[in-house]
Amino acid sequence: MRKKAVGQRGSWFATVDGKELPCVHELWLKCTHYHDPFEPVENGPSLTKIQAFVQAIQHEKRVILTRGPARRNSEGMVLGFTRQSYIAIFAVDDVTFDPGIGLKFTITSRLADLE
Repeated sequence: MRKKAVGQRGSWFATVDGKELPCVHELWLKCTHYHDPFEPVENGPSLTKIQAFVQAIQHEKRVILTRGPARRNSEGMVLGFTRQSYIAIFAVDDVTFDPGIGLKFTITSRLADLE
């Protein structure tokens, strides 16, 4: 049975069964390895917002994988995403973040499919 995820425009989180979980995008996933470089862009997210997001992933050890087109600037850098769908909740491990490298983690298991 699929679970229902509910998010809000502009939020990096969605709620499933009353629990708010961080959302990550399939663009940055290669097999079980996730790497979002968080490339610095003008008017991009603050380091404080990114760090709070990373801390939520480290604490929860779960993420919601999402799908949708990327919004890009004239140089082709990703500015964000238009979320079209939620794929699944995944357990994660080895979560790291470095401003020069980005967010990295490993997916360890698929916990629930989402609608």
